[in-house]
Amino acid sequence: RKMRSFFLLRSITICTMLVTTRALVSLSSASRLAIRPFAVQATSRLNAGSRRKTESTTPTTLEWENYDYSESPKWDARFDDTRHVVASNQEDLDDIIEQESEEDRRVAERLEKYQNALQSLTPELVADATRVLTPYVQPERVIRMDDVLAQRTKHCRFLFENPANPSNVWACLRTIDSFGIQHVDLVISSGKYTGKAALAQKRGMRTAMGSAQWLTLRNHVSTDGAVKKLKESGYKIYASDLNPNSKDIRDIDWEADDKPICIVMGNENIGISEEMRELADETFTLPMCGFAESFNLSVATAITLAHLSACSTDATKGPLRPGDLSEHELNCLRLKGILNSIAQKRTGKALLKRANIELPPELGWL
Repeated sequence: RKMRSFFLLRSITICTMLVTTRALVSLSSASRLAIRPFAVQATSRLNAGSRRKTESTTPTTLEWENYDYSESPKWDARFDDTRHVVASNQEDLDDIIEQESEEDRRVAERLEKYQNALQSLTPELVADATRVLTPYVQPERVIRMDDVLAQRTKHCRFLFENPANPSNVWACLRTIDSFGIQHVDLVISSGKYTGKAALAQKRGMRTAMGSAQWLTLRNHVSTDGAVKKLKESGYKIYASDLNPNSKDIRDIDWEADDKPICIVMGNENIGISEEMRELADETFTLPMCGFAESFNLSVATAITLAHLSACSTDATKGPLRPGDLSEHELNCLRLKGILNSIAQKRTGKALLKRANIELPPELGWL
């Protein structure tokens, strides 16, 4: 009887211990399950906070003199905040392509009218407007503008034929500005941009050109039209091209006939068009000795400019001839720079109106 009581008591004790152990295990599991969602939620909040911080530090405006490159240059919202072209079928896409073609033509016309209006200002009007507005710009800013404009050249200009990436074009424009070149042309053949991504990037191209306020820019809707205008103005066309007949850039005599020159850079993926290849007076290549077949567009532009600069020994010889702008063009660009340096455009307009000075309405576009 005592033995039965002992074994019964032992069994009860063991059962109690098992029940307690299982209860503790269940409680521990429940605790882990309760904690896990909180941990995931906390991590999500941290990630969201990190994303917000990144977005808050991402540049939102195009600054010419102090430019921060985007972490995603190909889809930089500063060039176009409508990143995606929405088309549910081919018919909708065709309509968008046609609308974009019309916009390309309108932008090219407006830009041409702007440049013509600026150059058509009389010397007296330019002098009077400059006199009125200069006191409202920091003296250091005016001195800086005068120093930069005094080194500008029109003997060499660049043309970009149907580029694909607005960030590349923007980088090229800033590099061109740094070497003192004043005139830049851009060919946008609307038929070359047919996909949704290409259309979105082409919109960004217009923004890039419109924001480069220190350069004299012209848009063209066709390669043939651009080359025709340039040759009529006396320019000799040199196109960067990988074809076997191209010369090494180091072997080109830039002063062969003492004509102003236009350097053509093609699309990042396919280079210049066959049409440009036939129209160019000469094609050239940049020397390479690595496995890569070509340079990035902005890198190729910088290398070409560095070579041109090295070949320009003084202001009267070589492809770059700083200080060769006419006095009137120089004064017009100075007025343009002063207008762009006033914080609010309407302020400049109001100041001129008070002095009974009225500029052409085309100059209010940029």
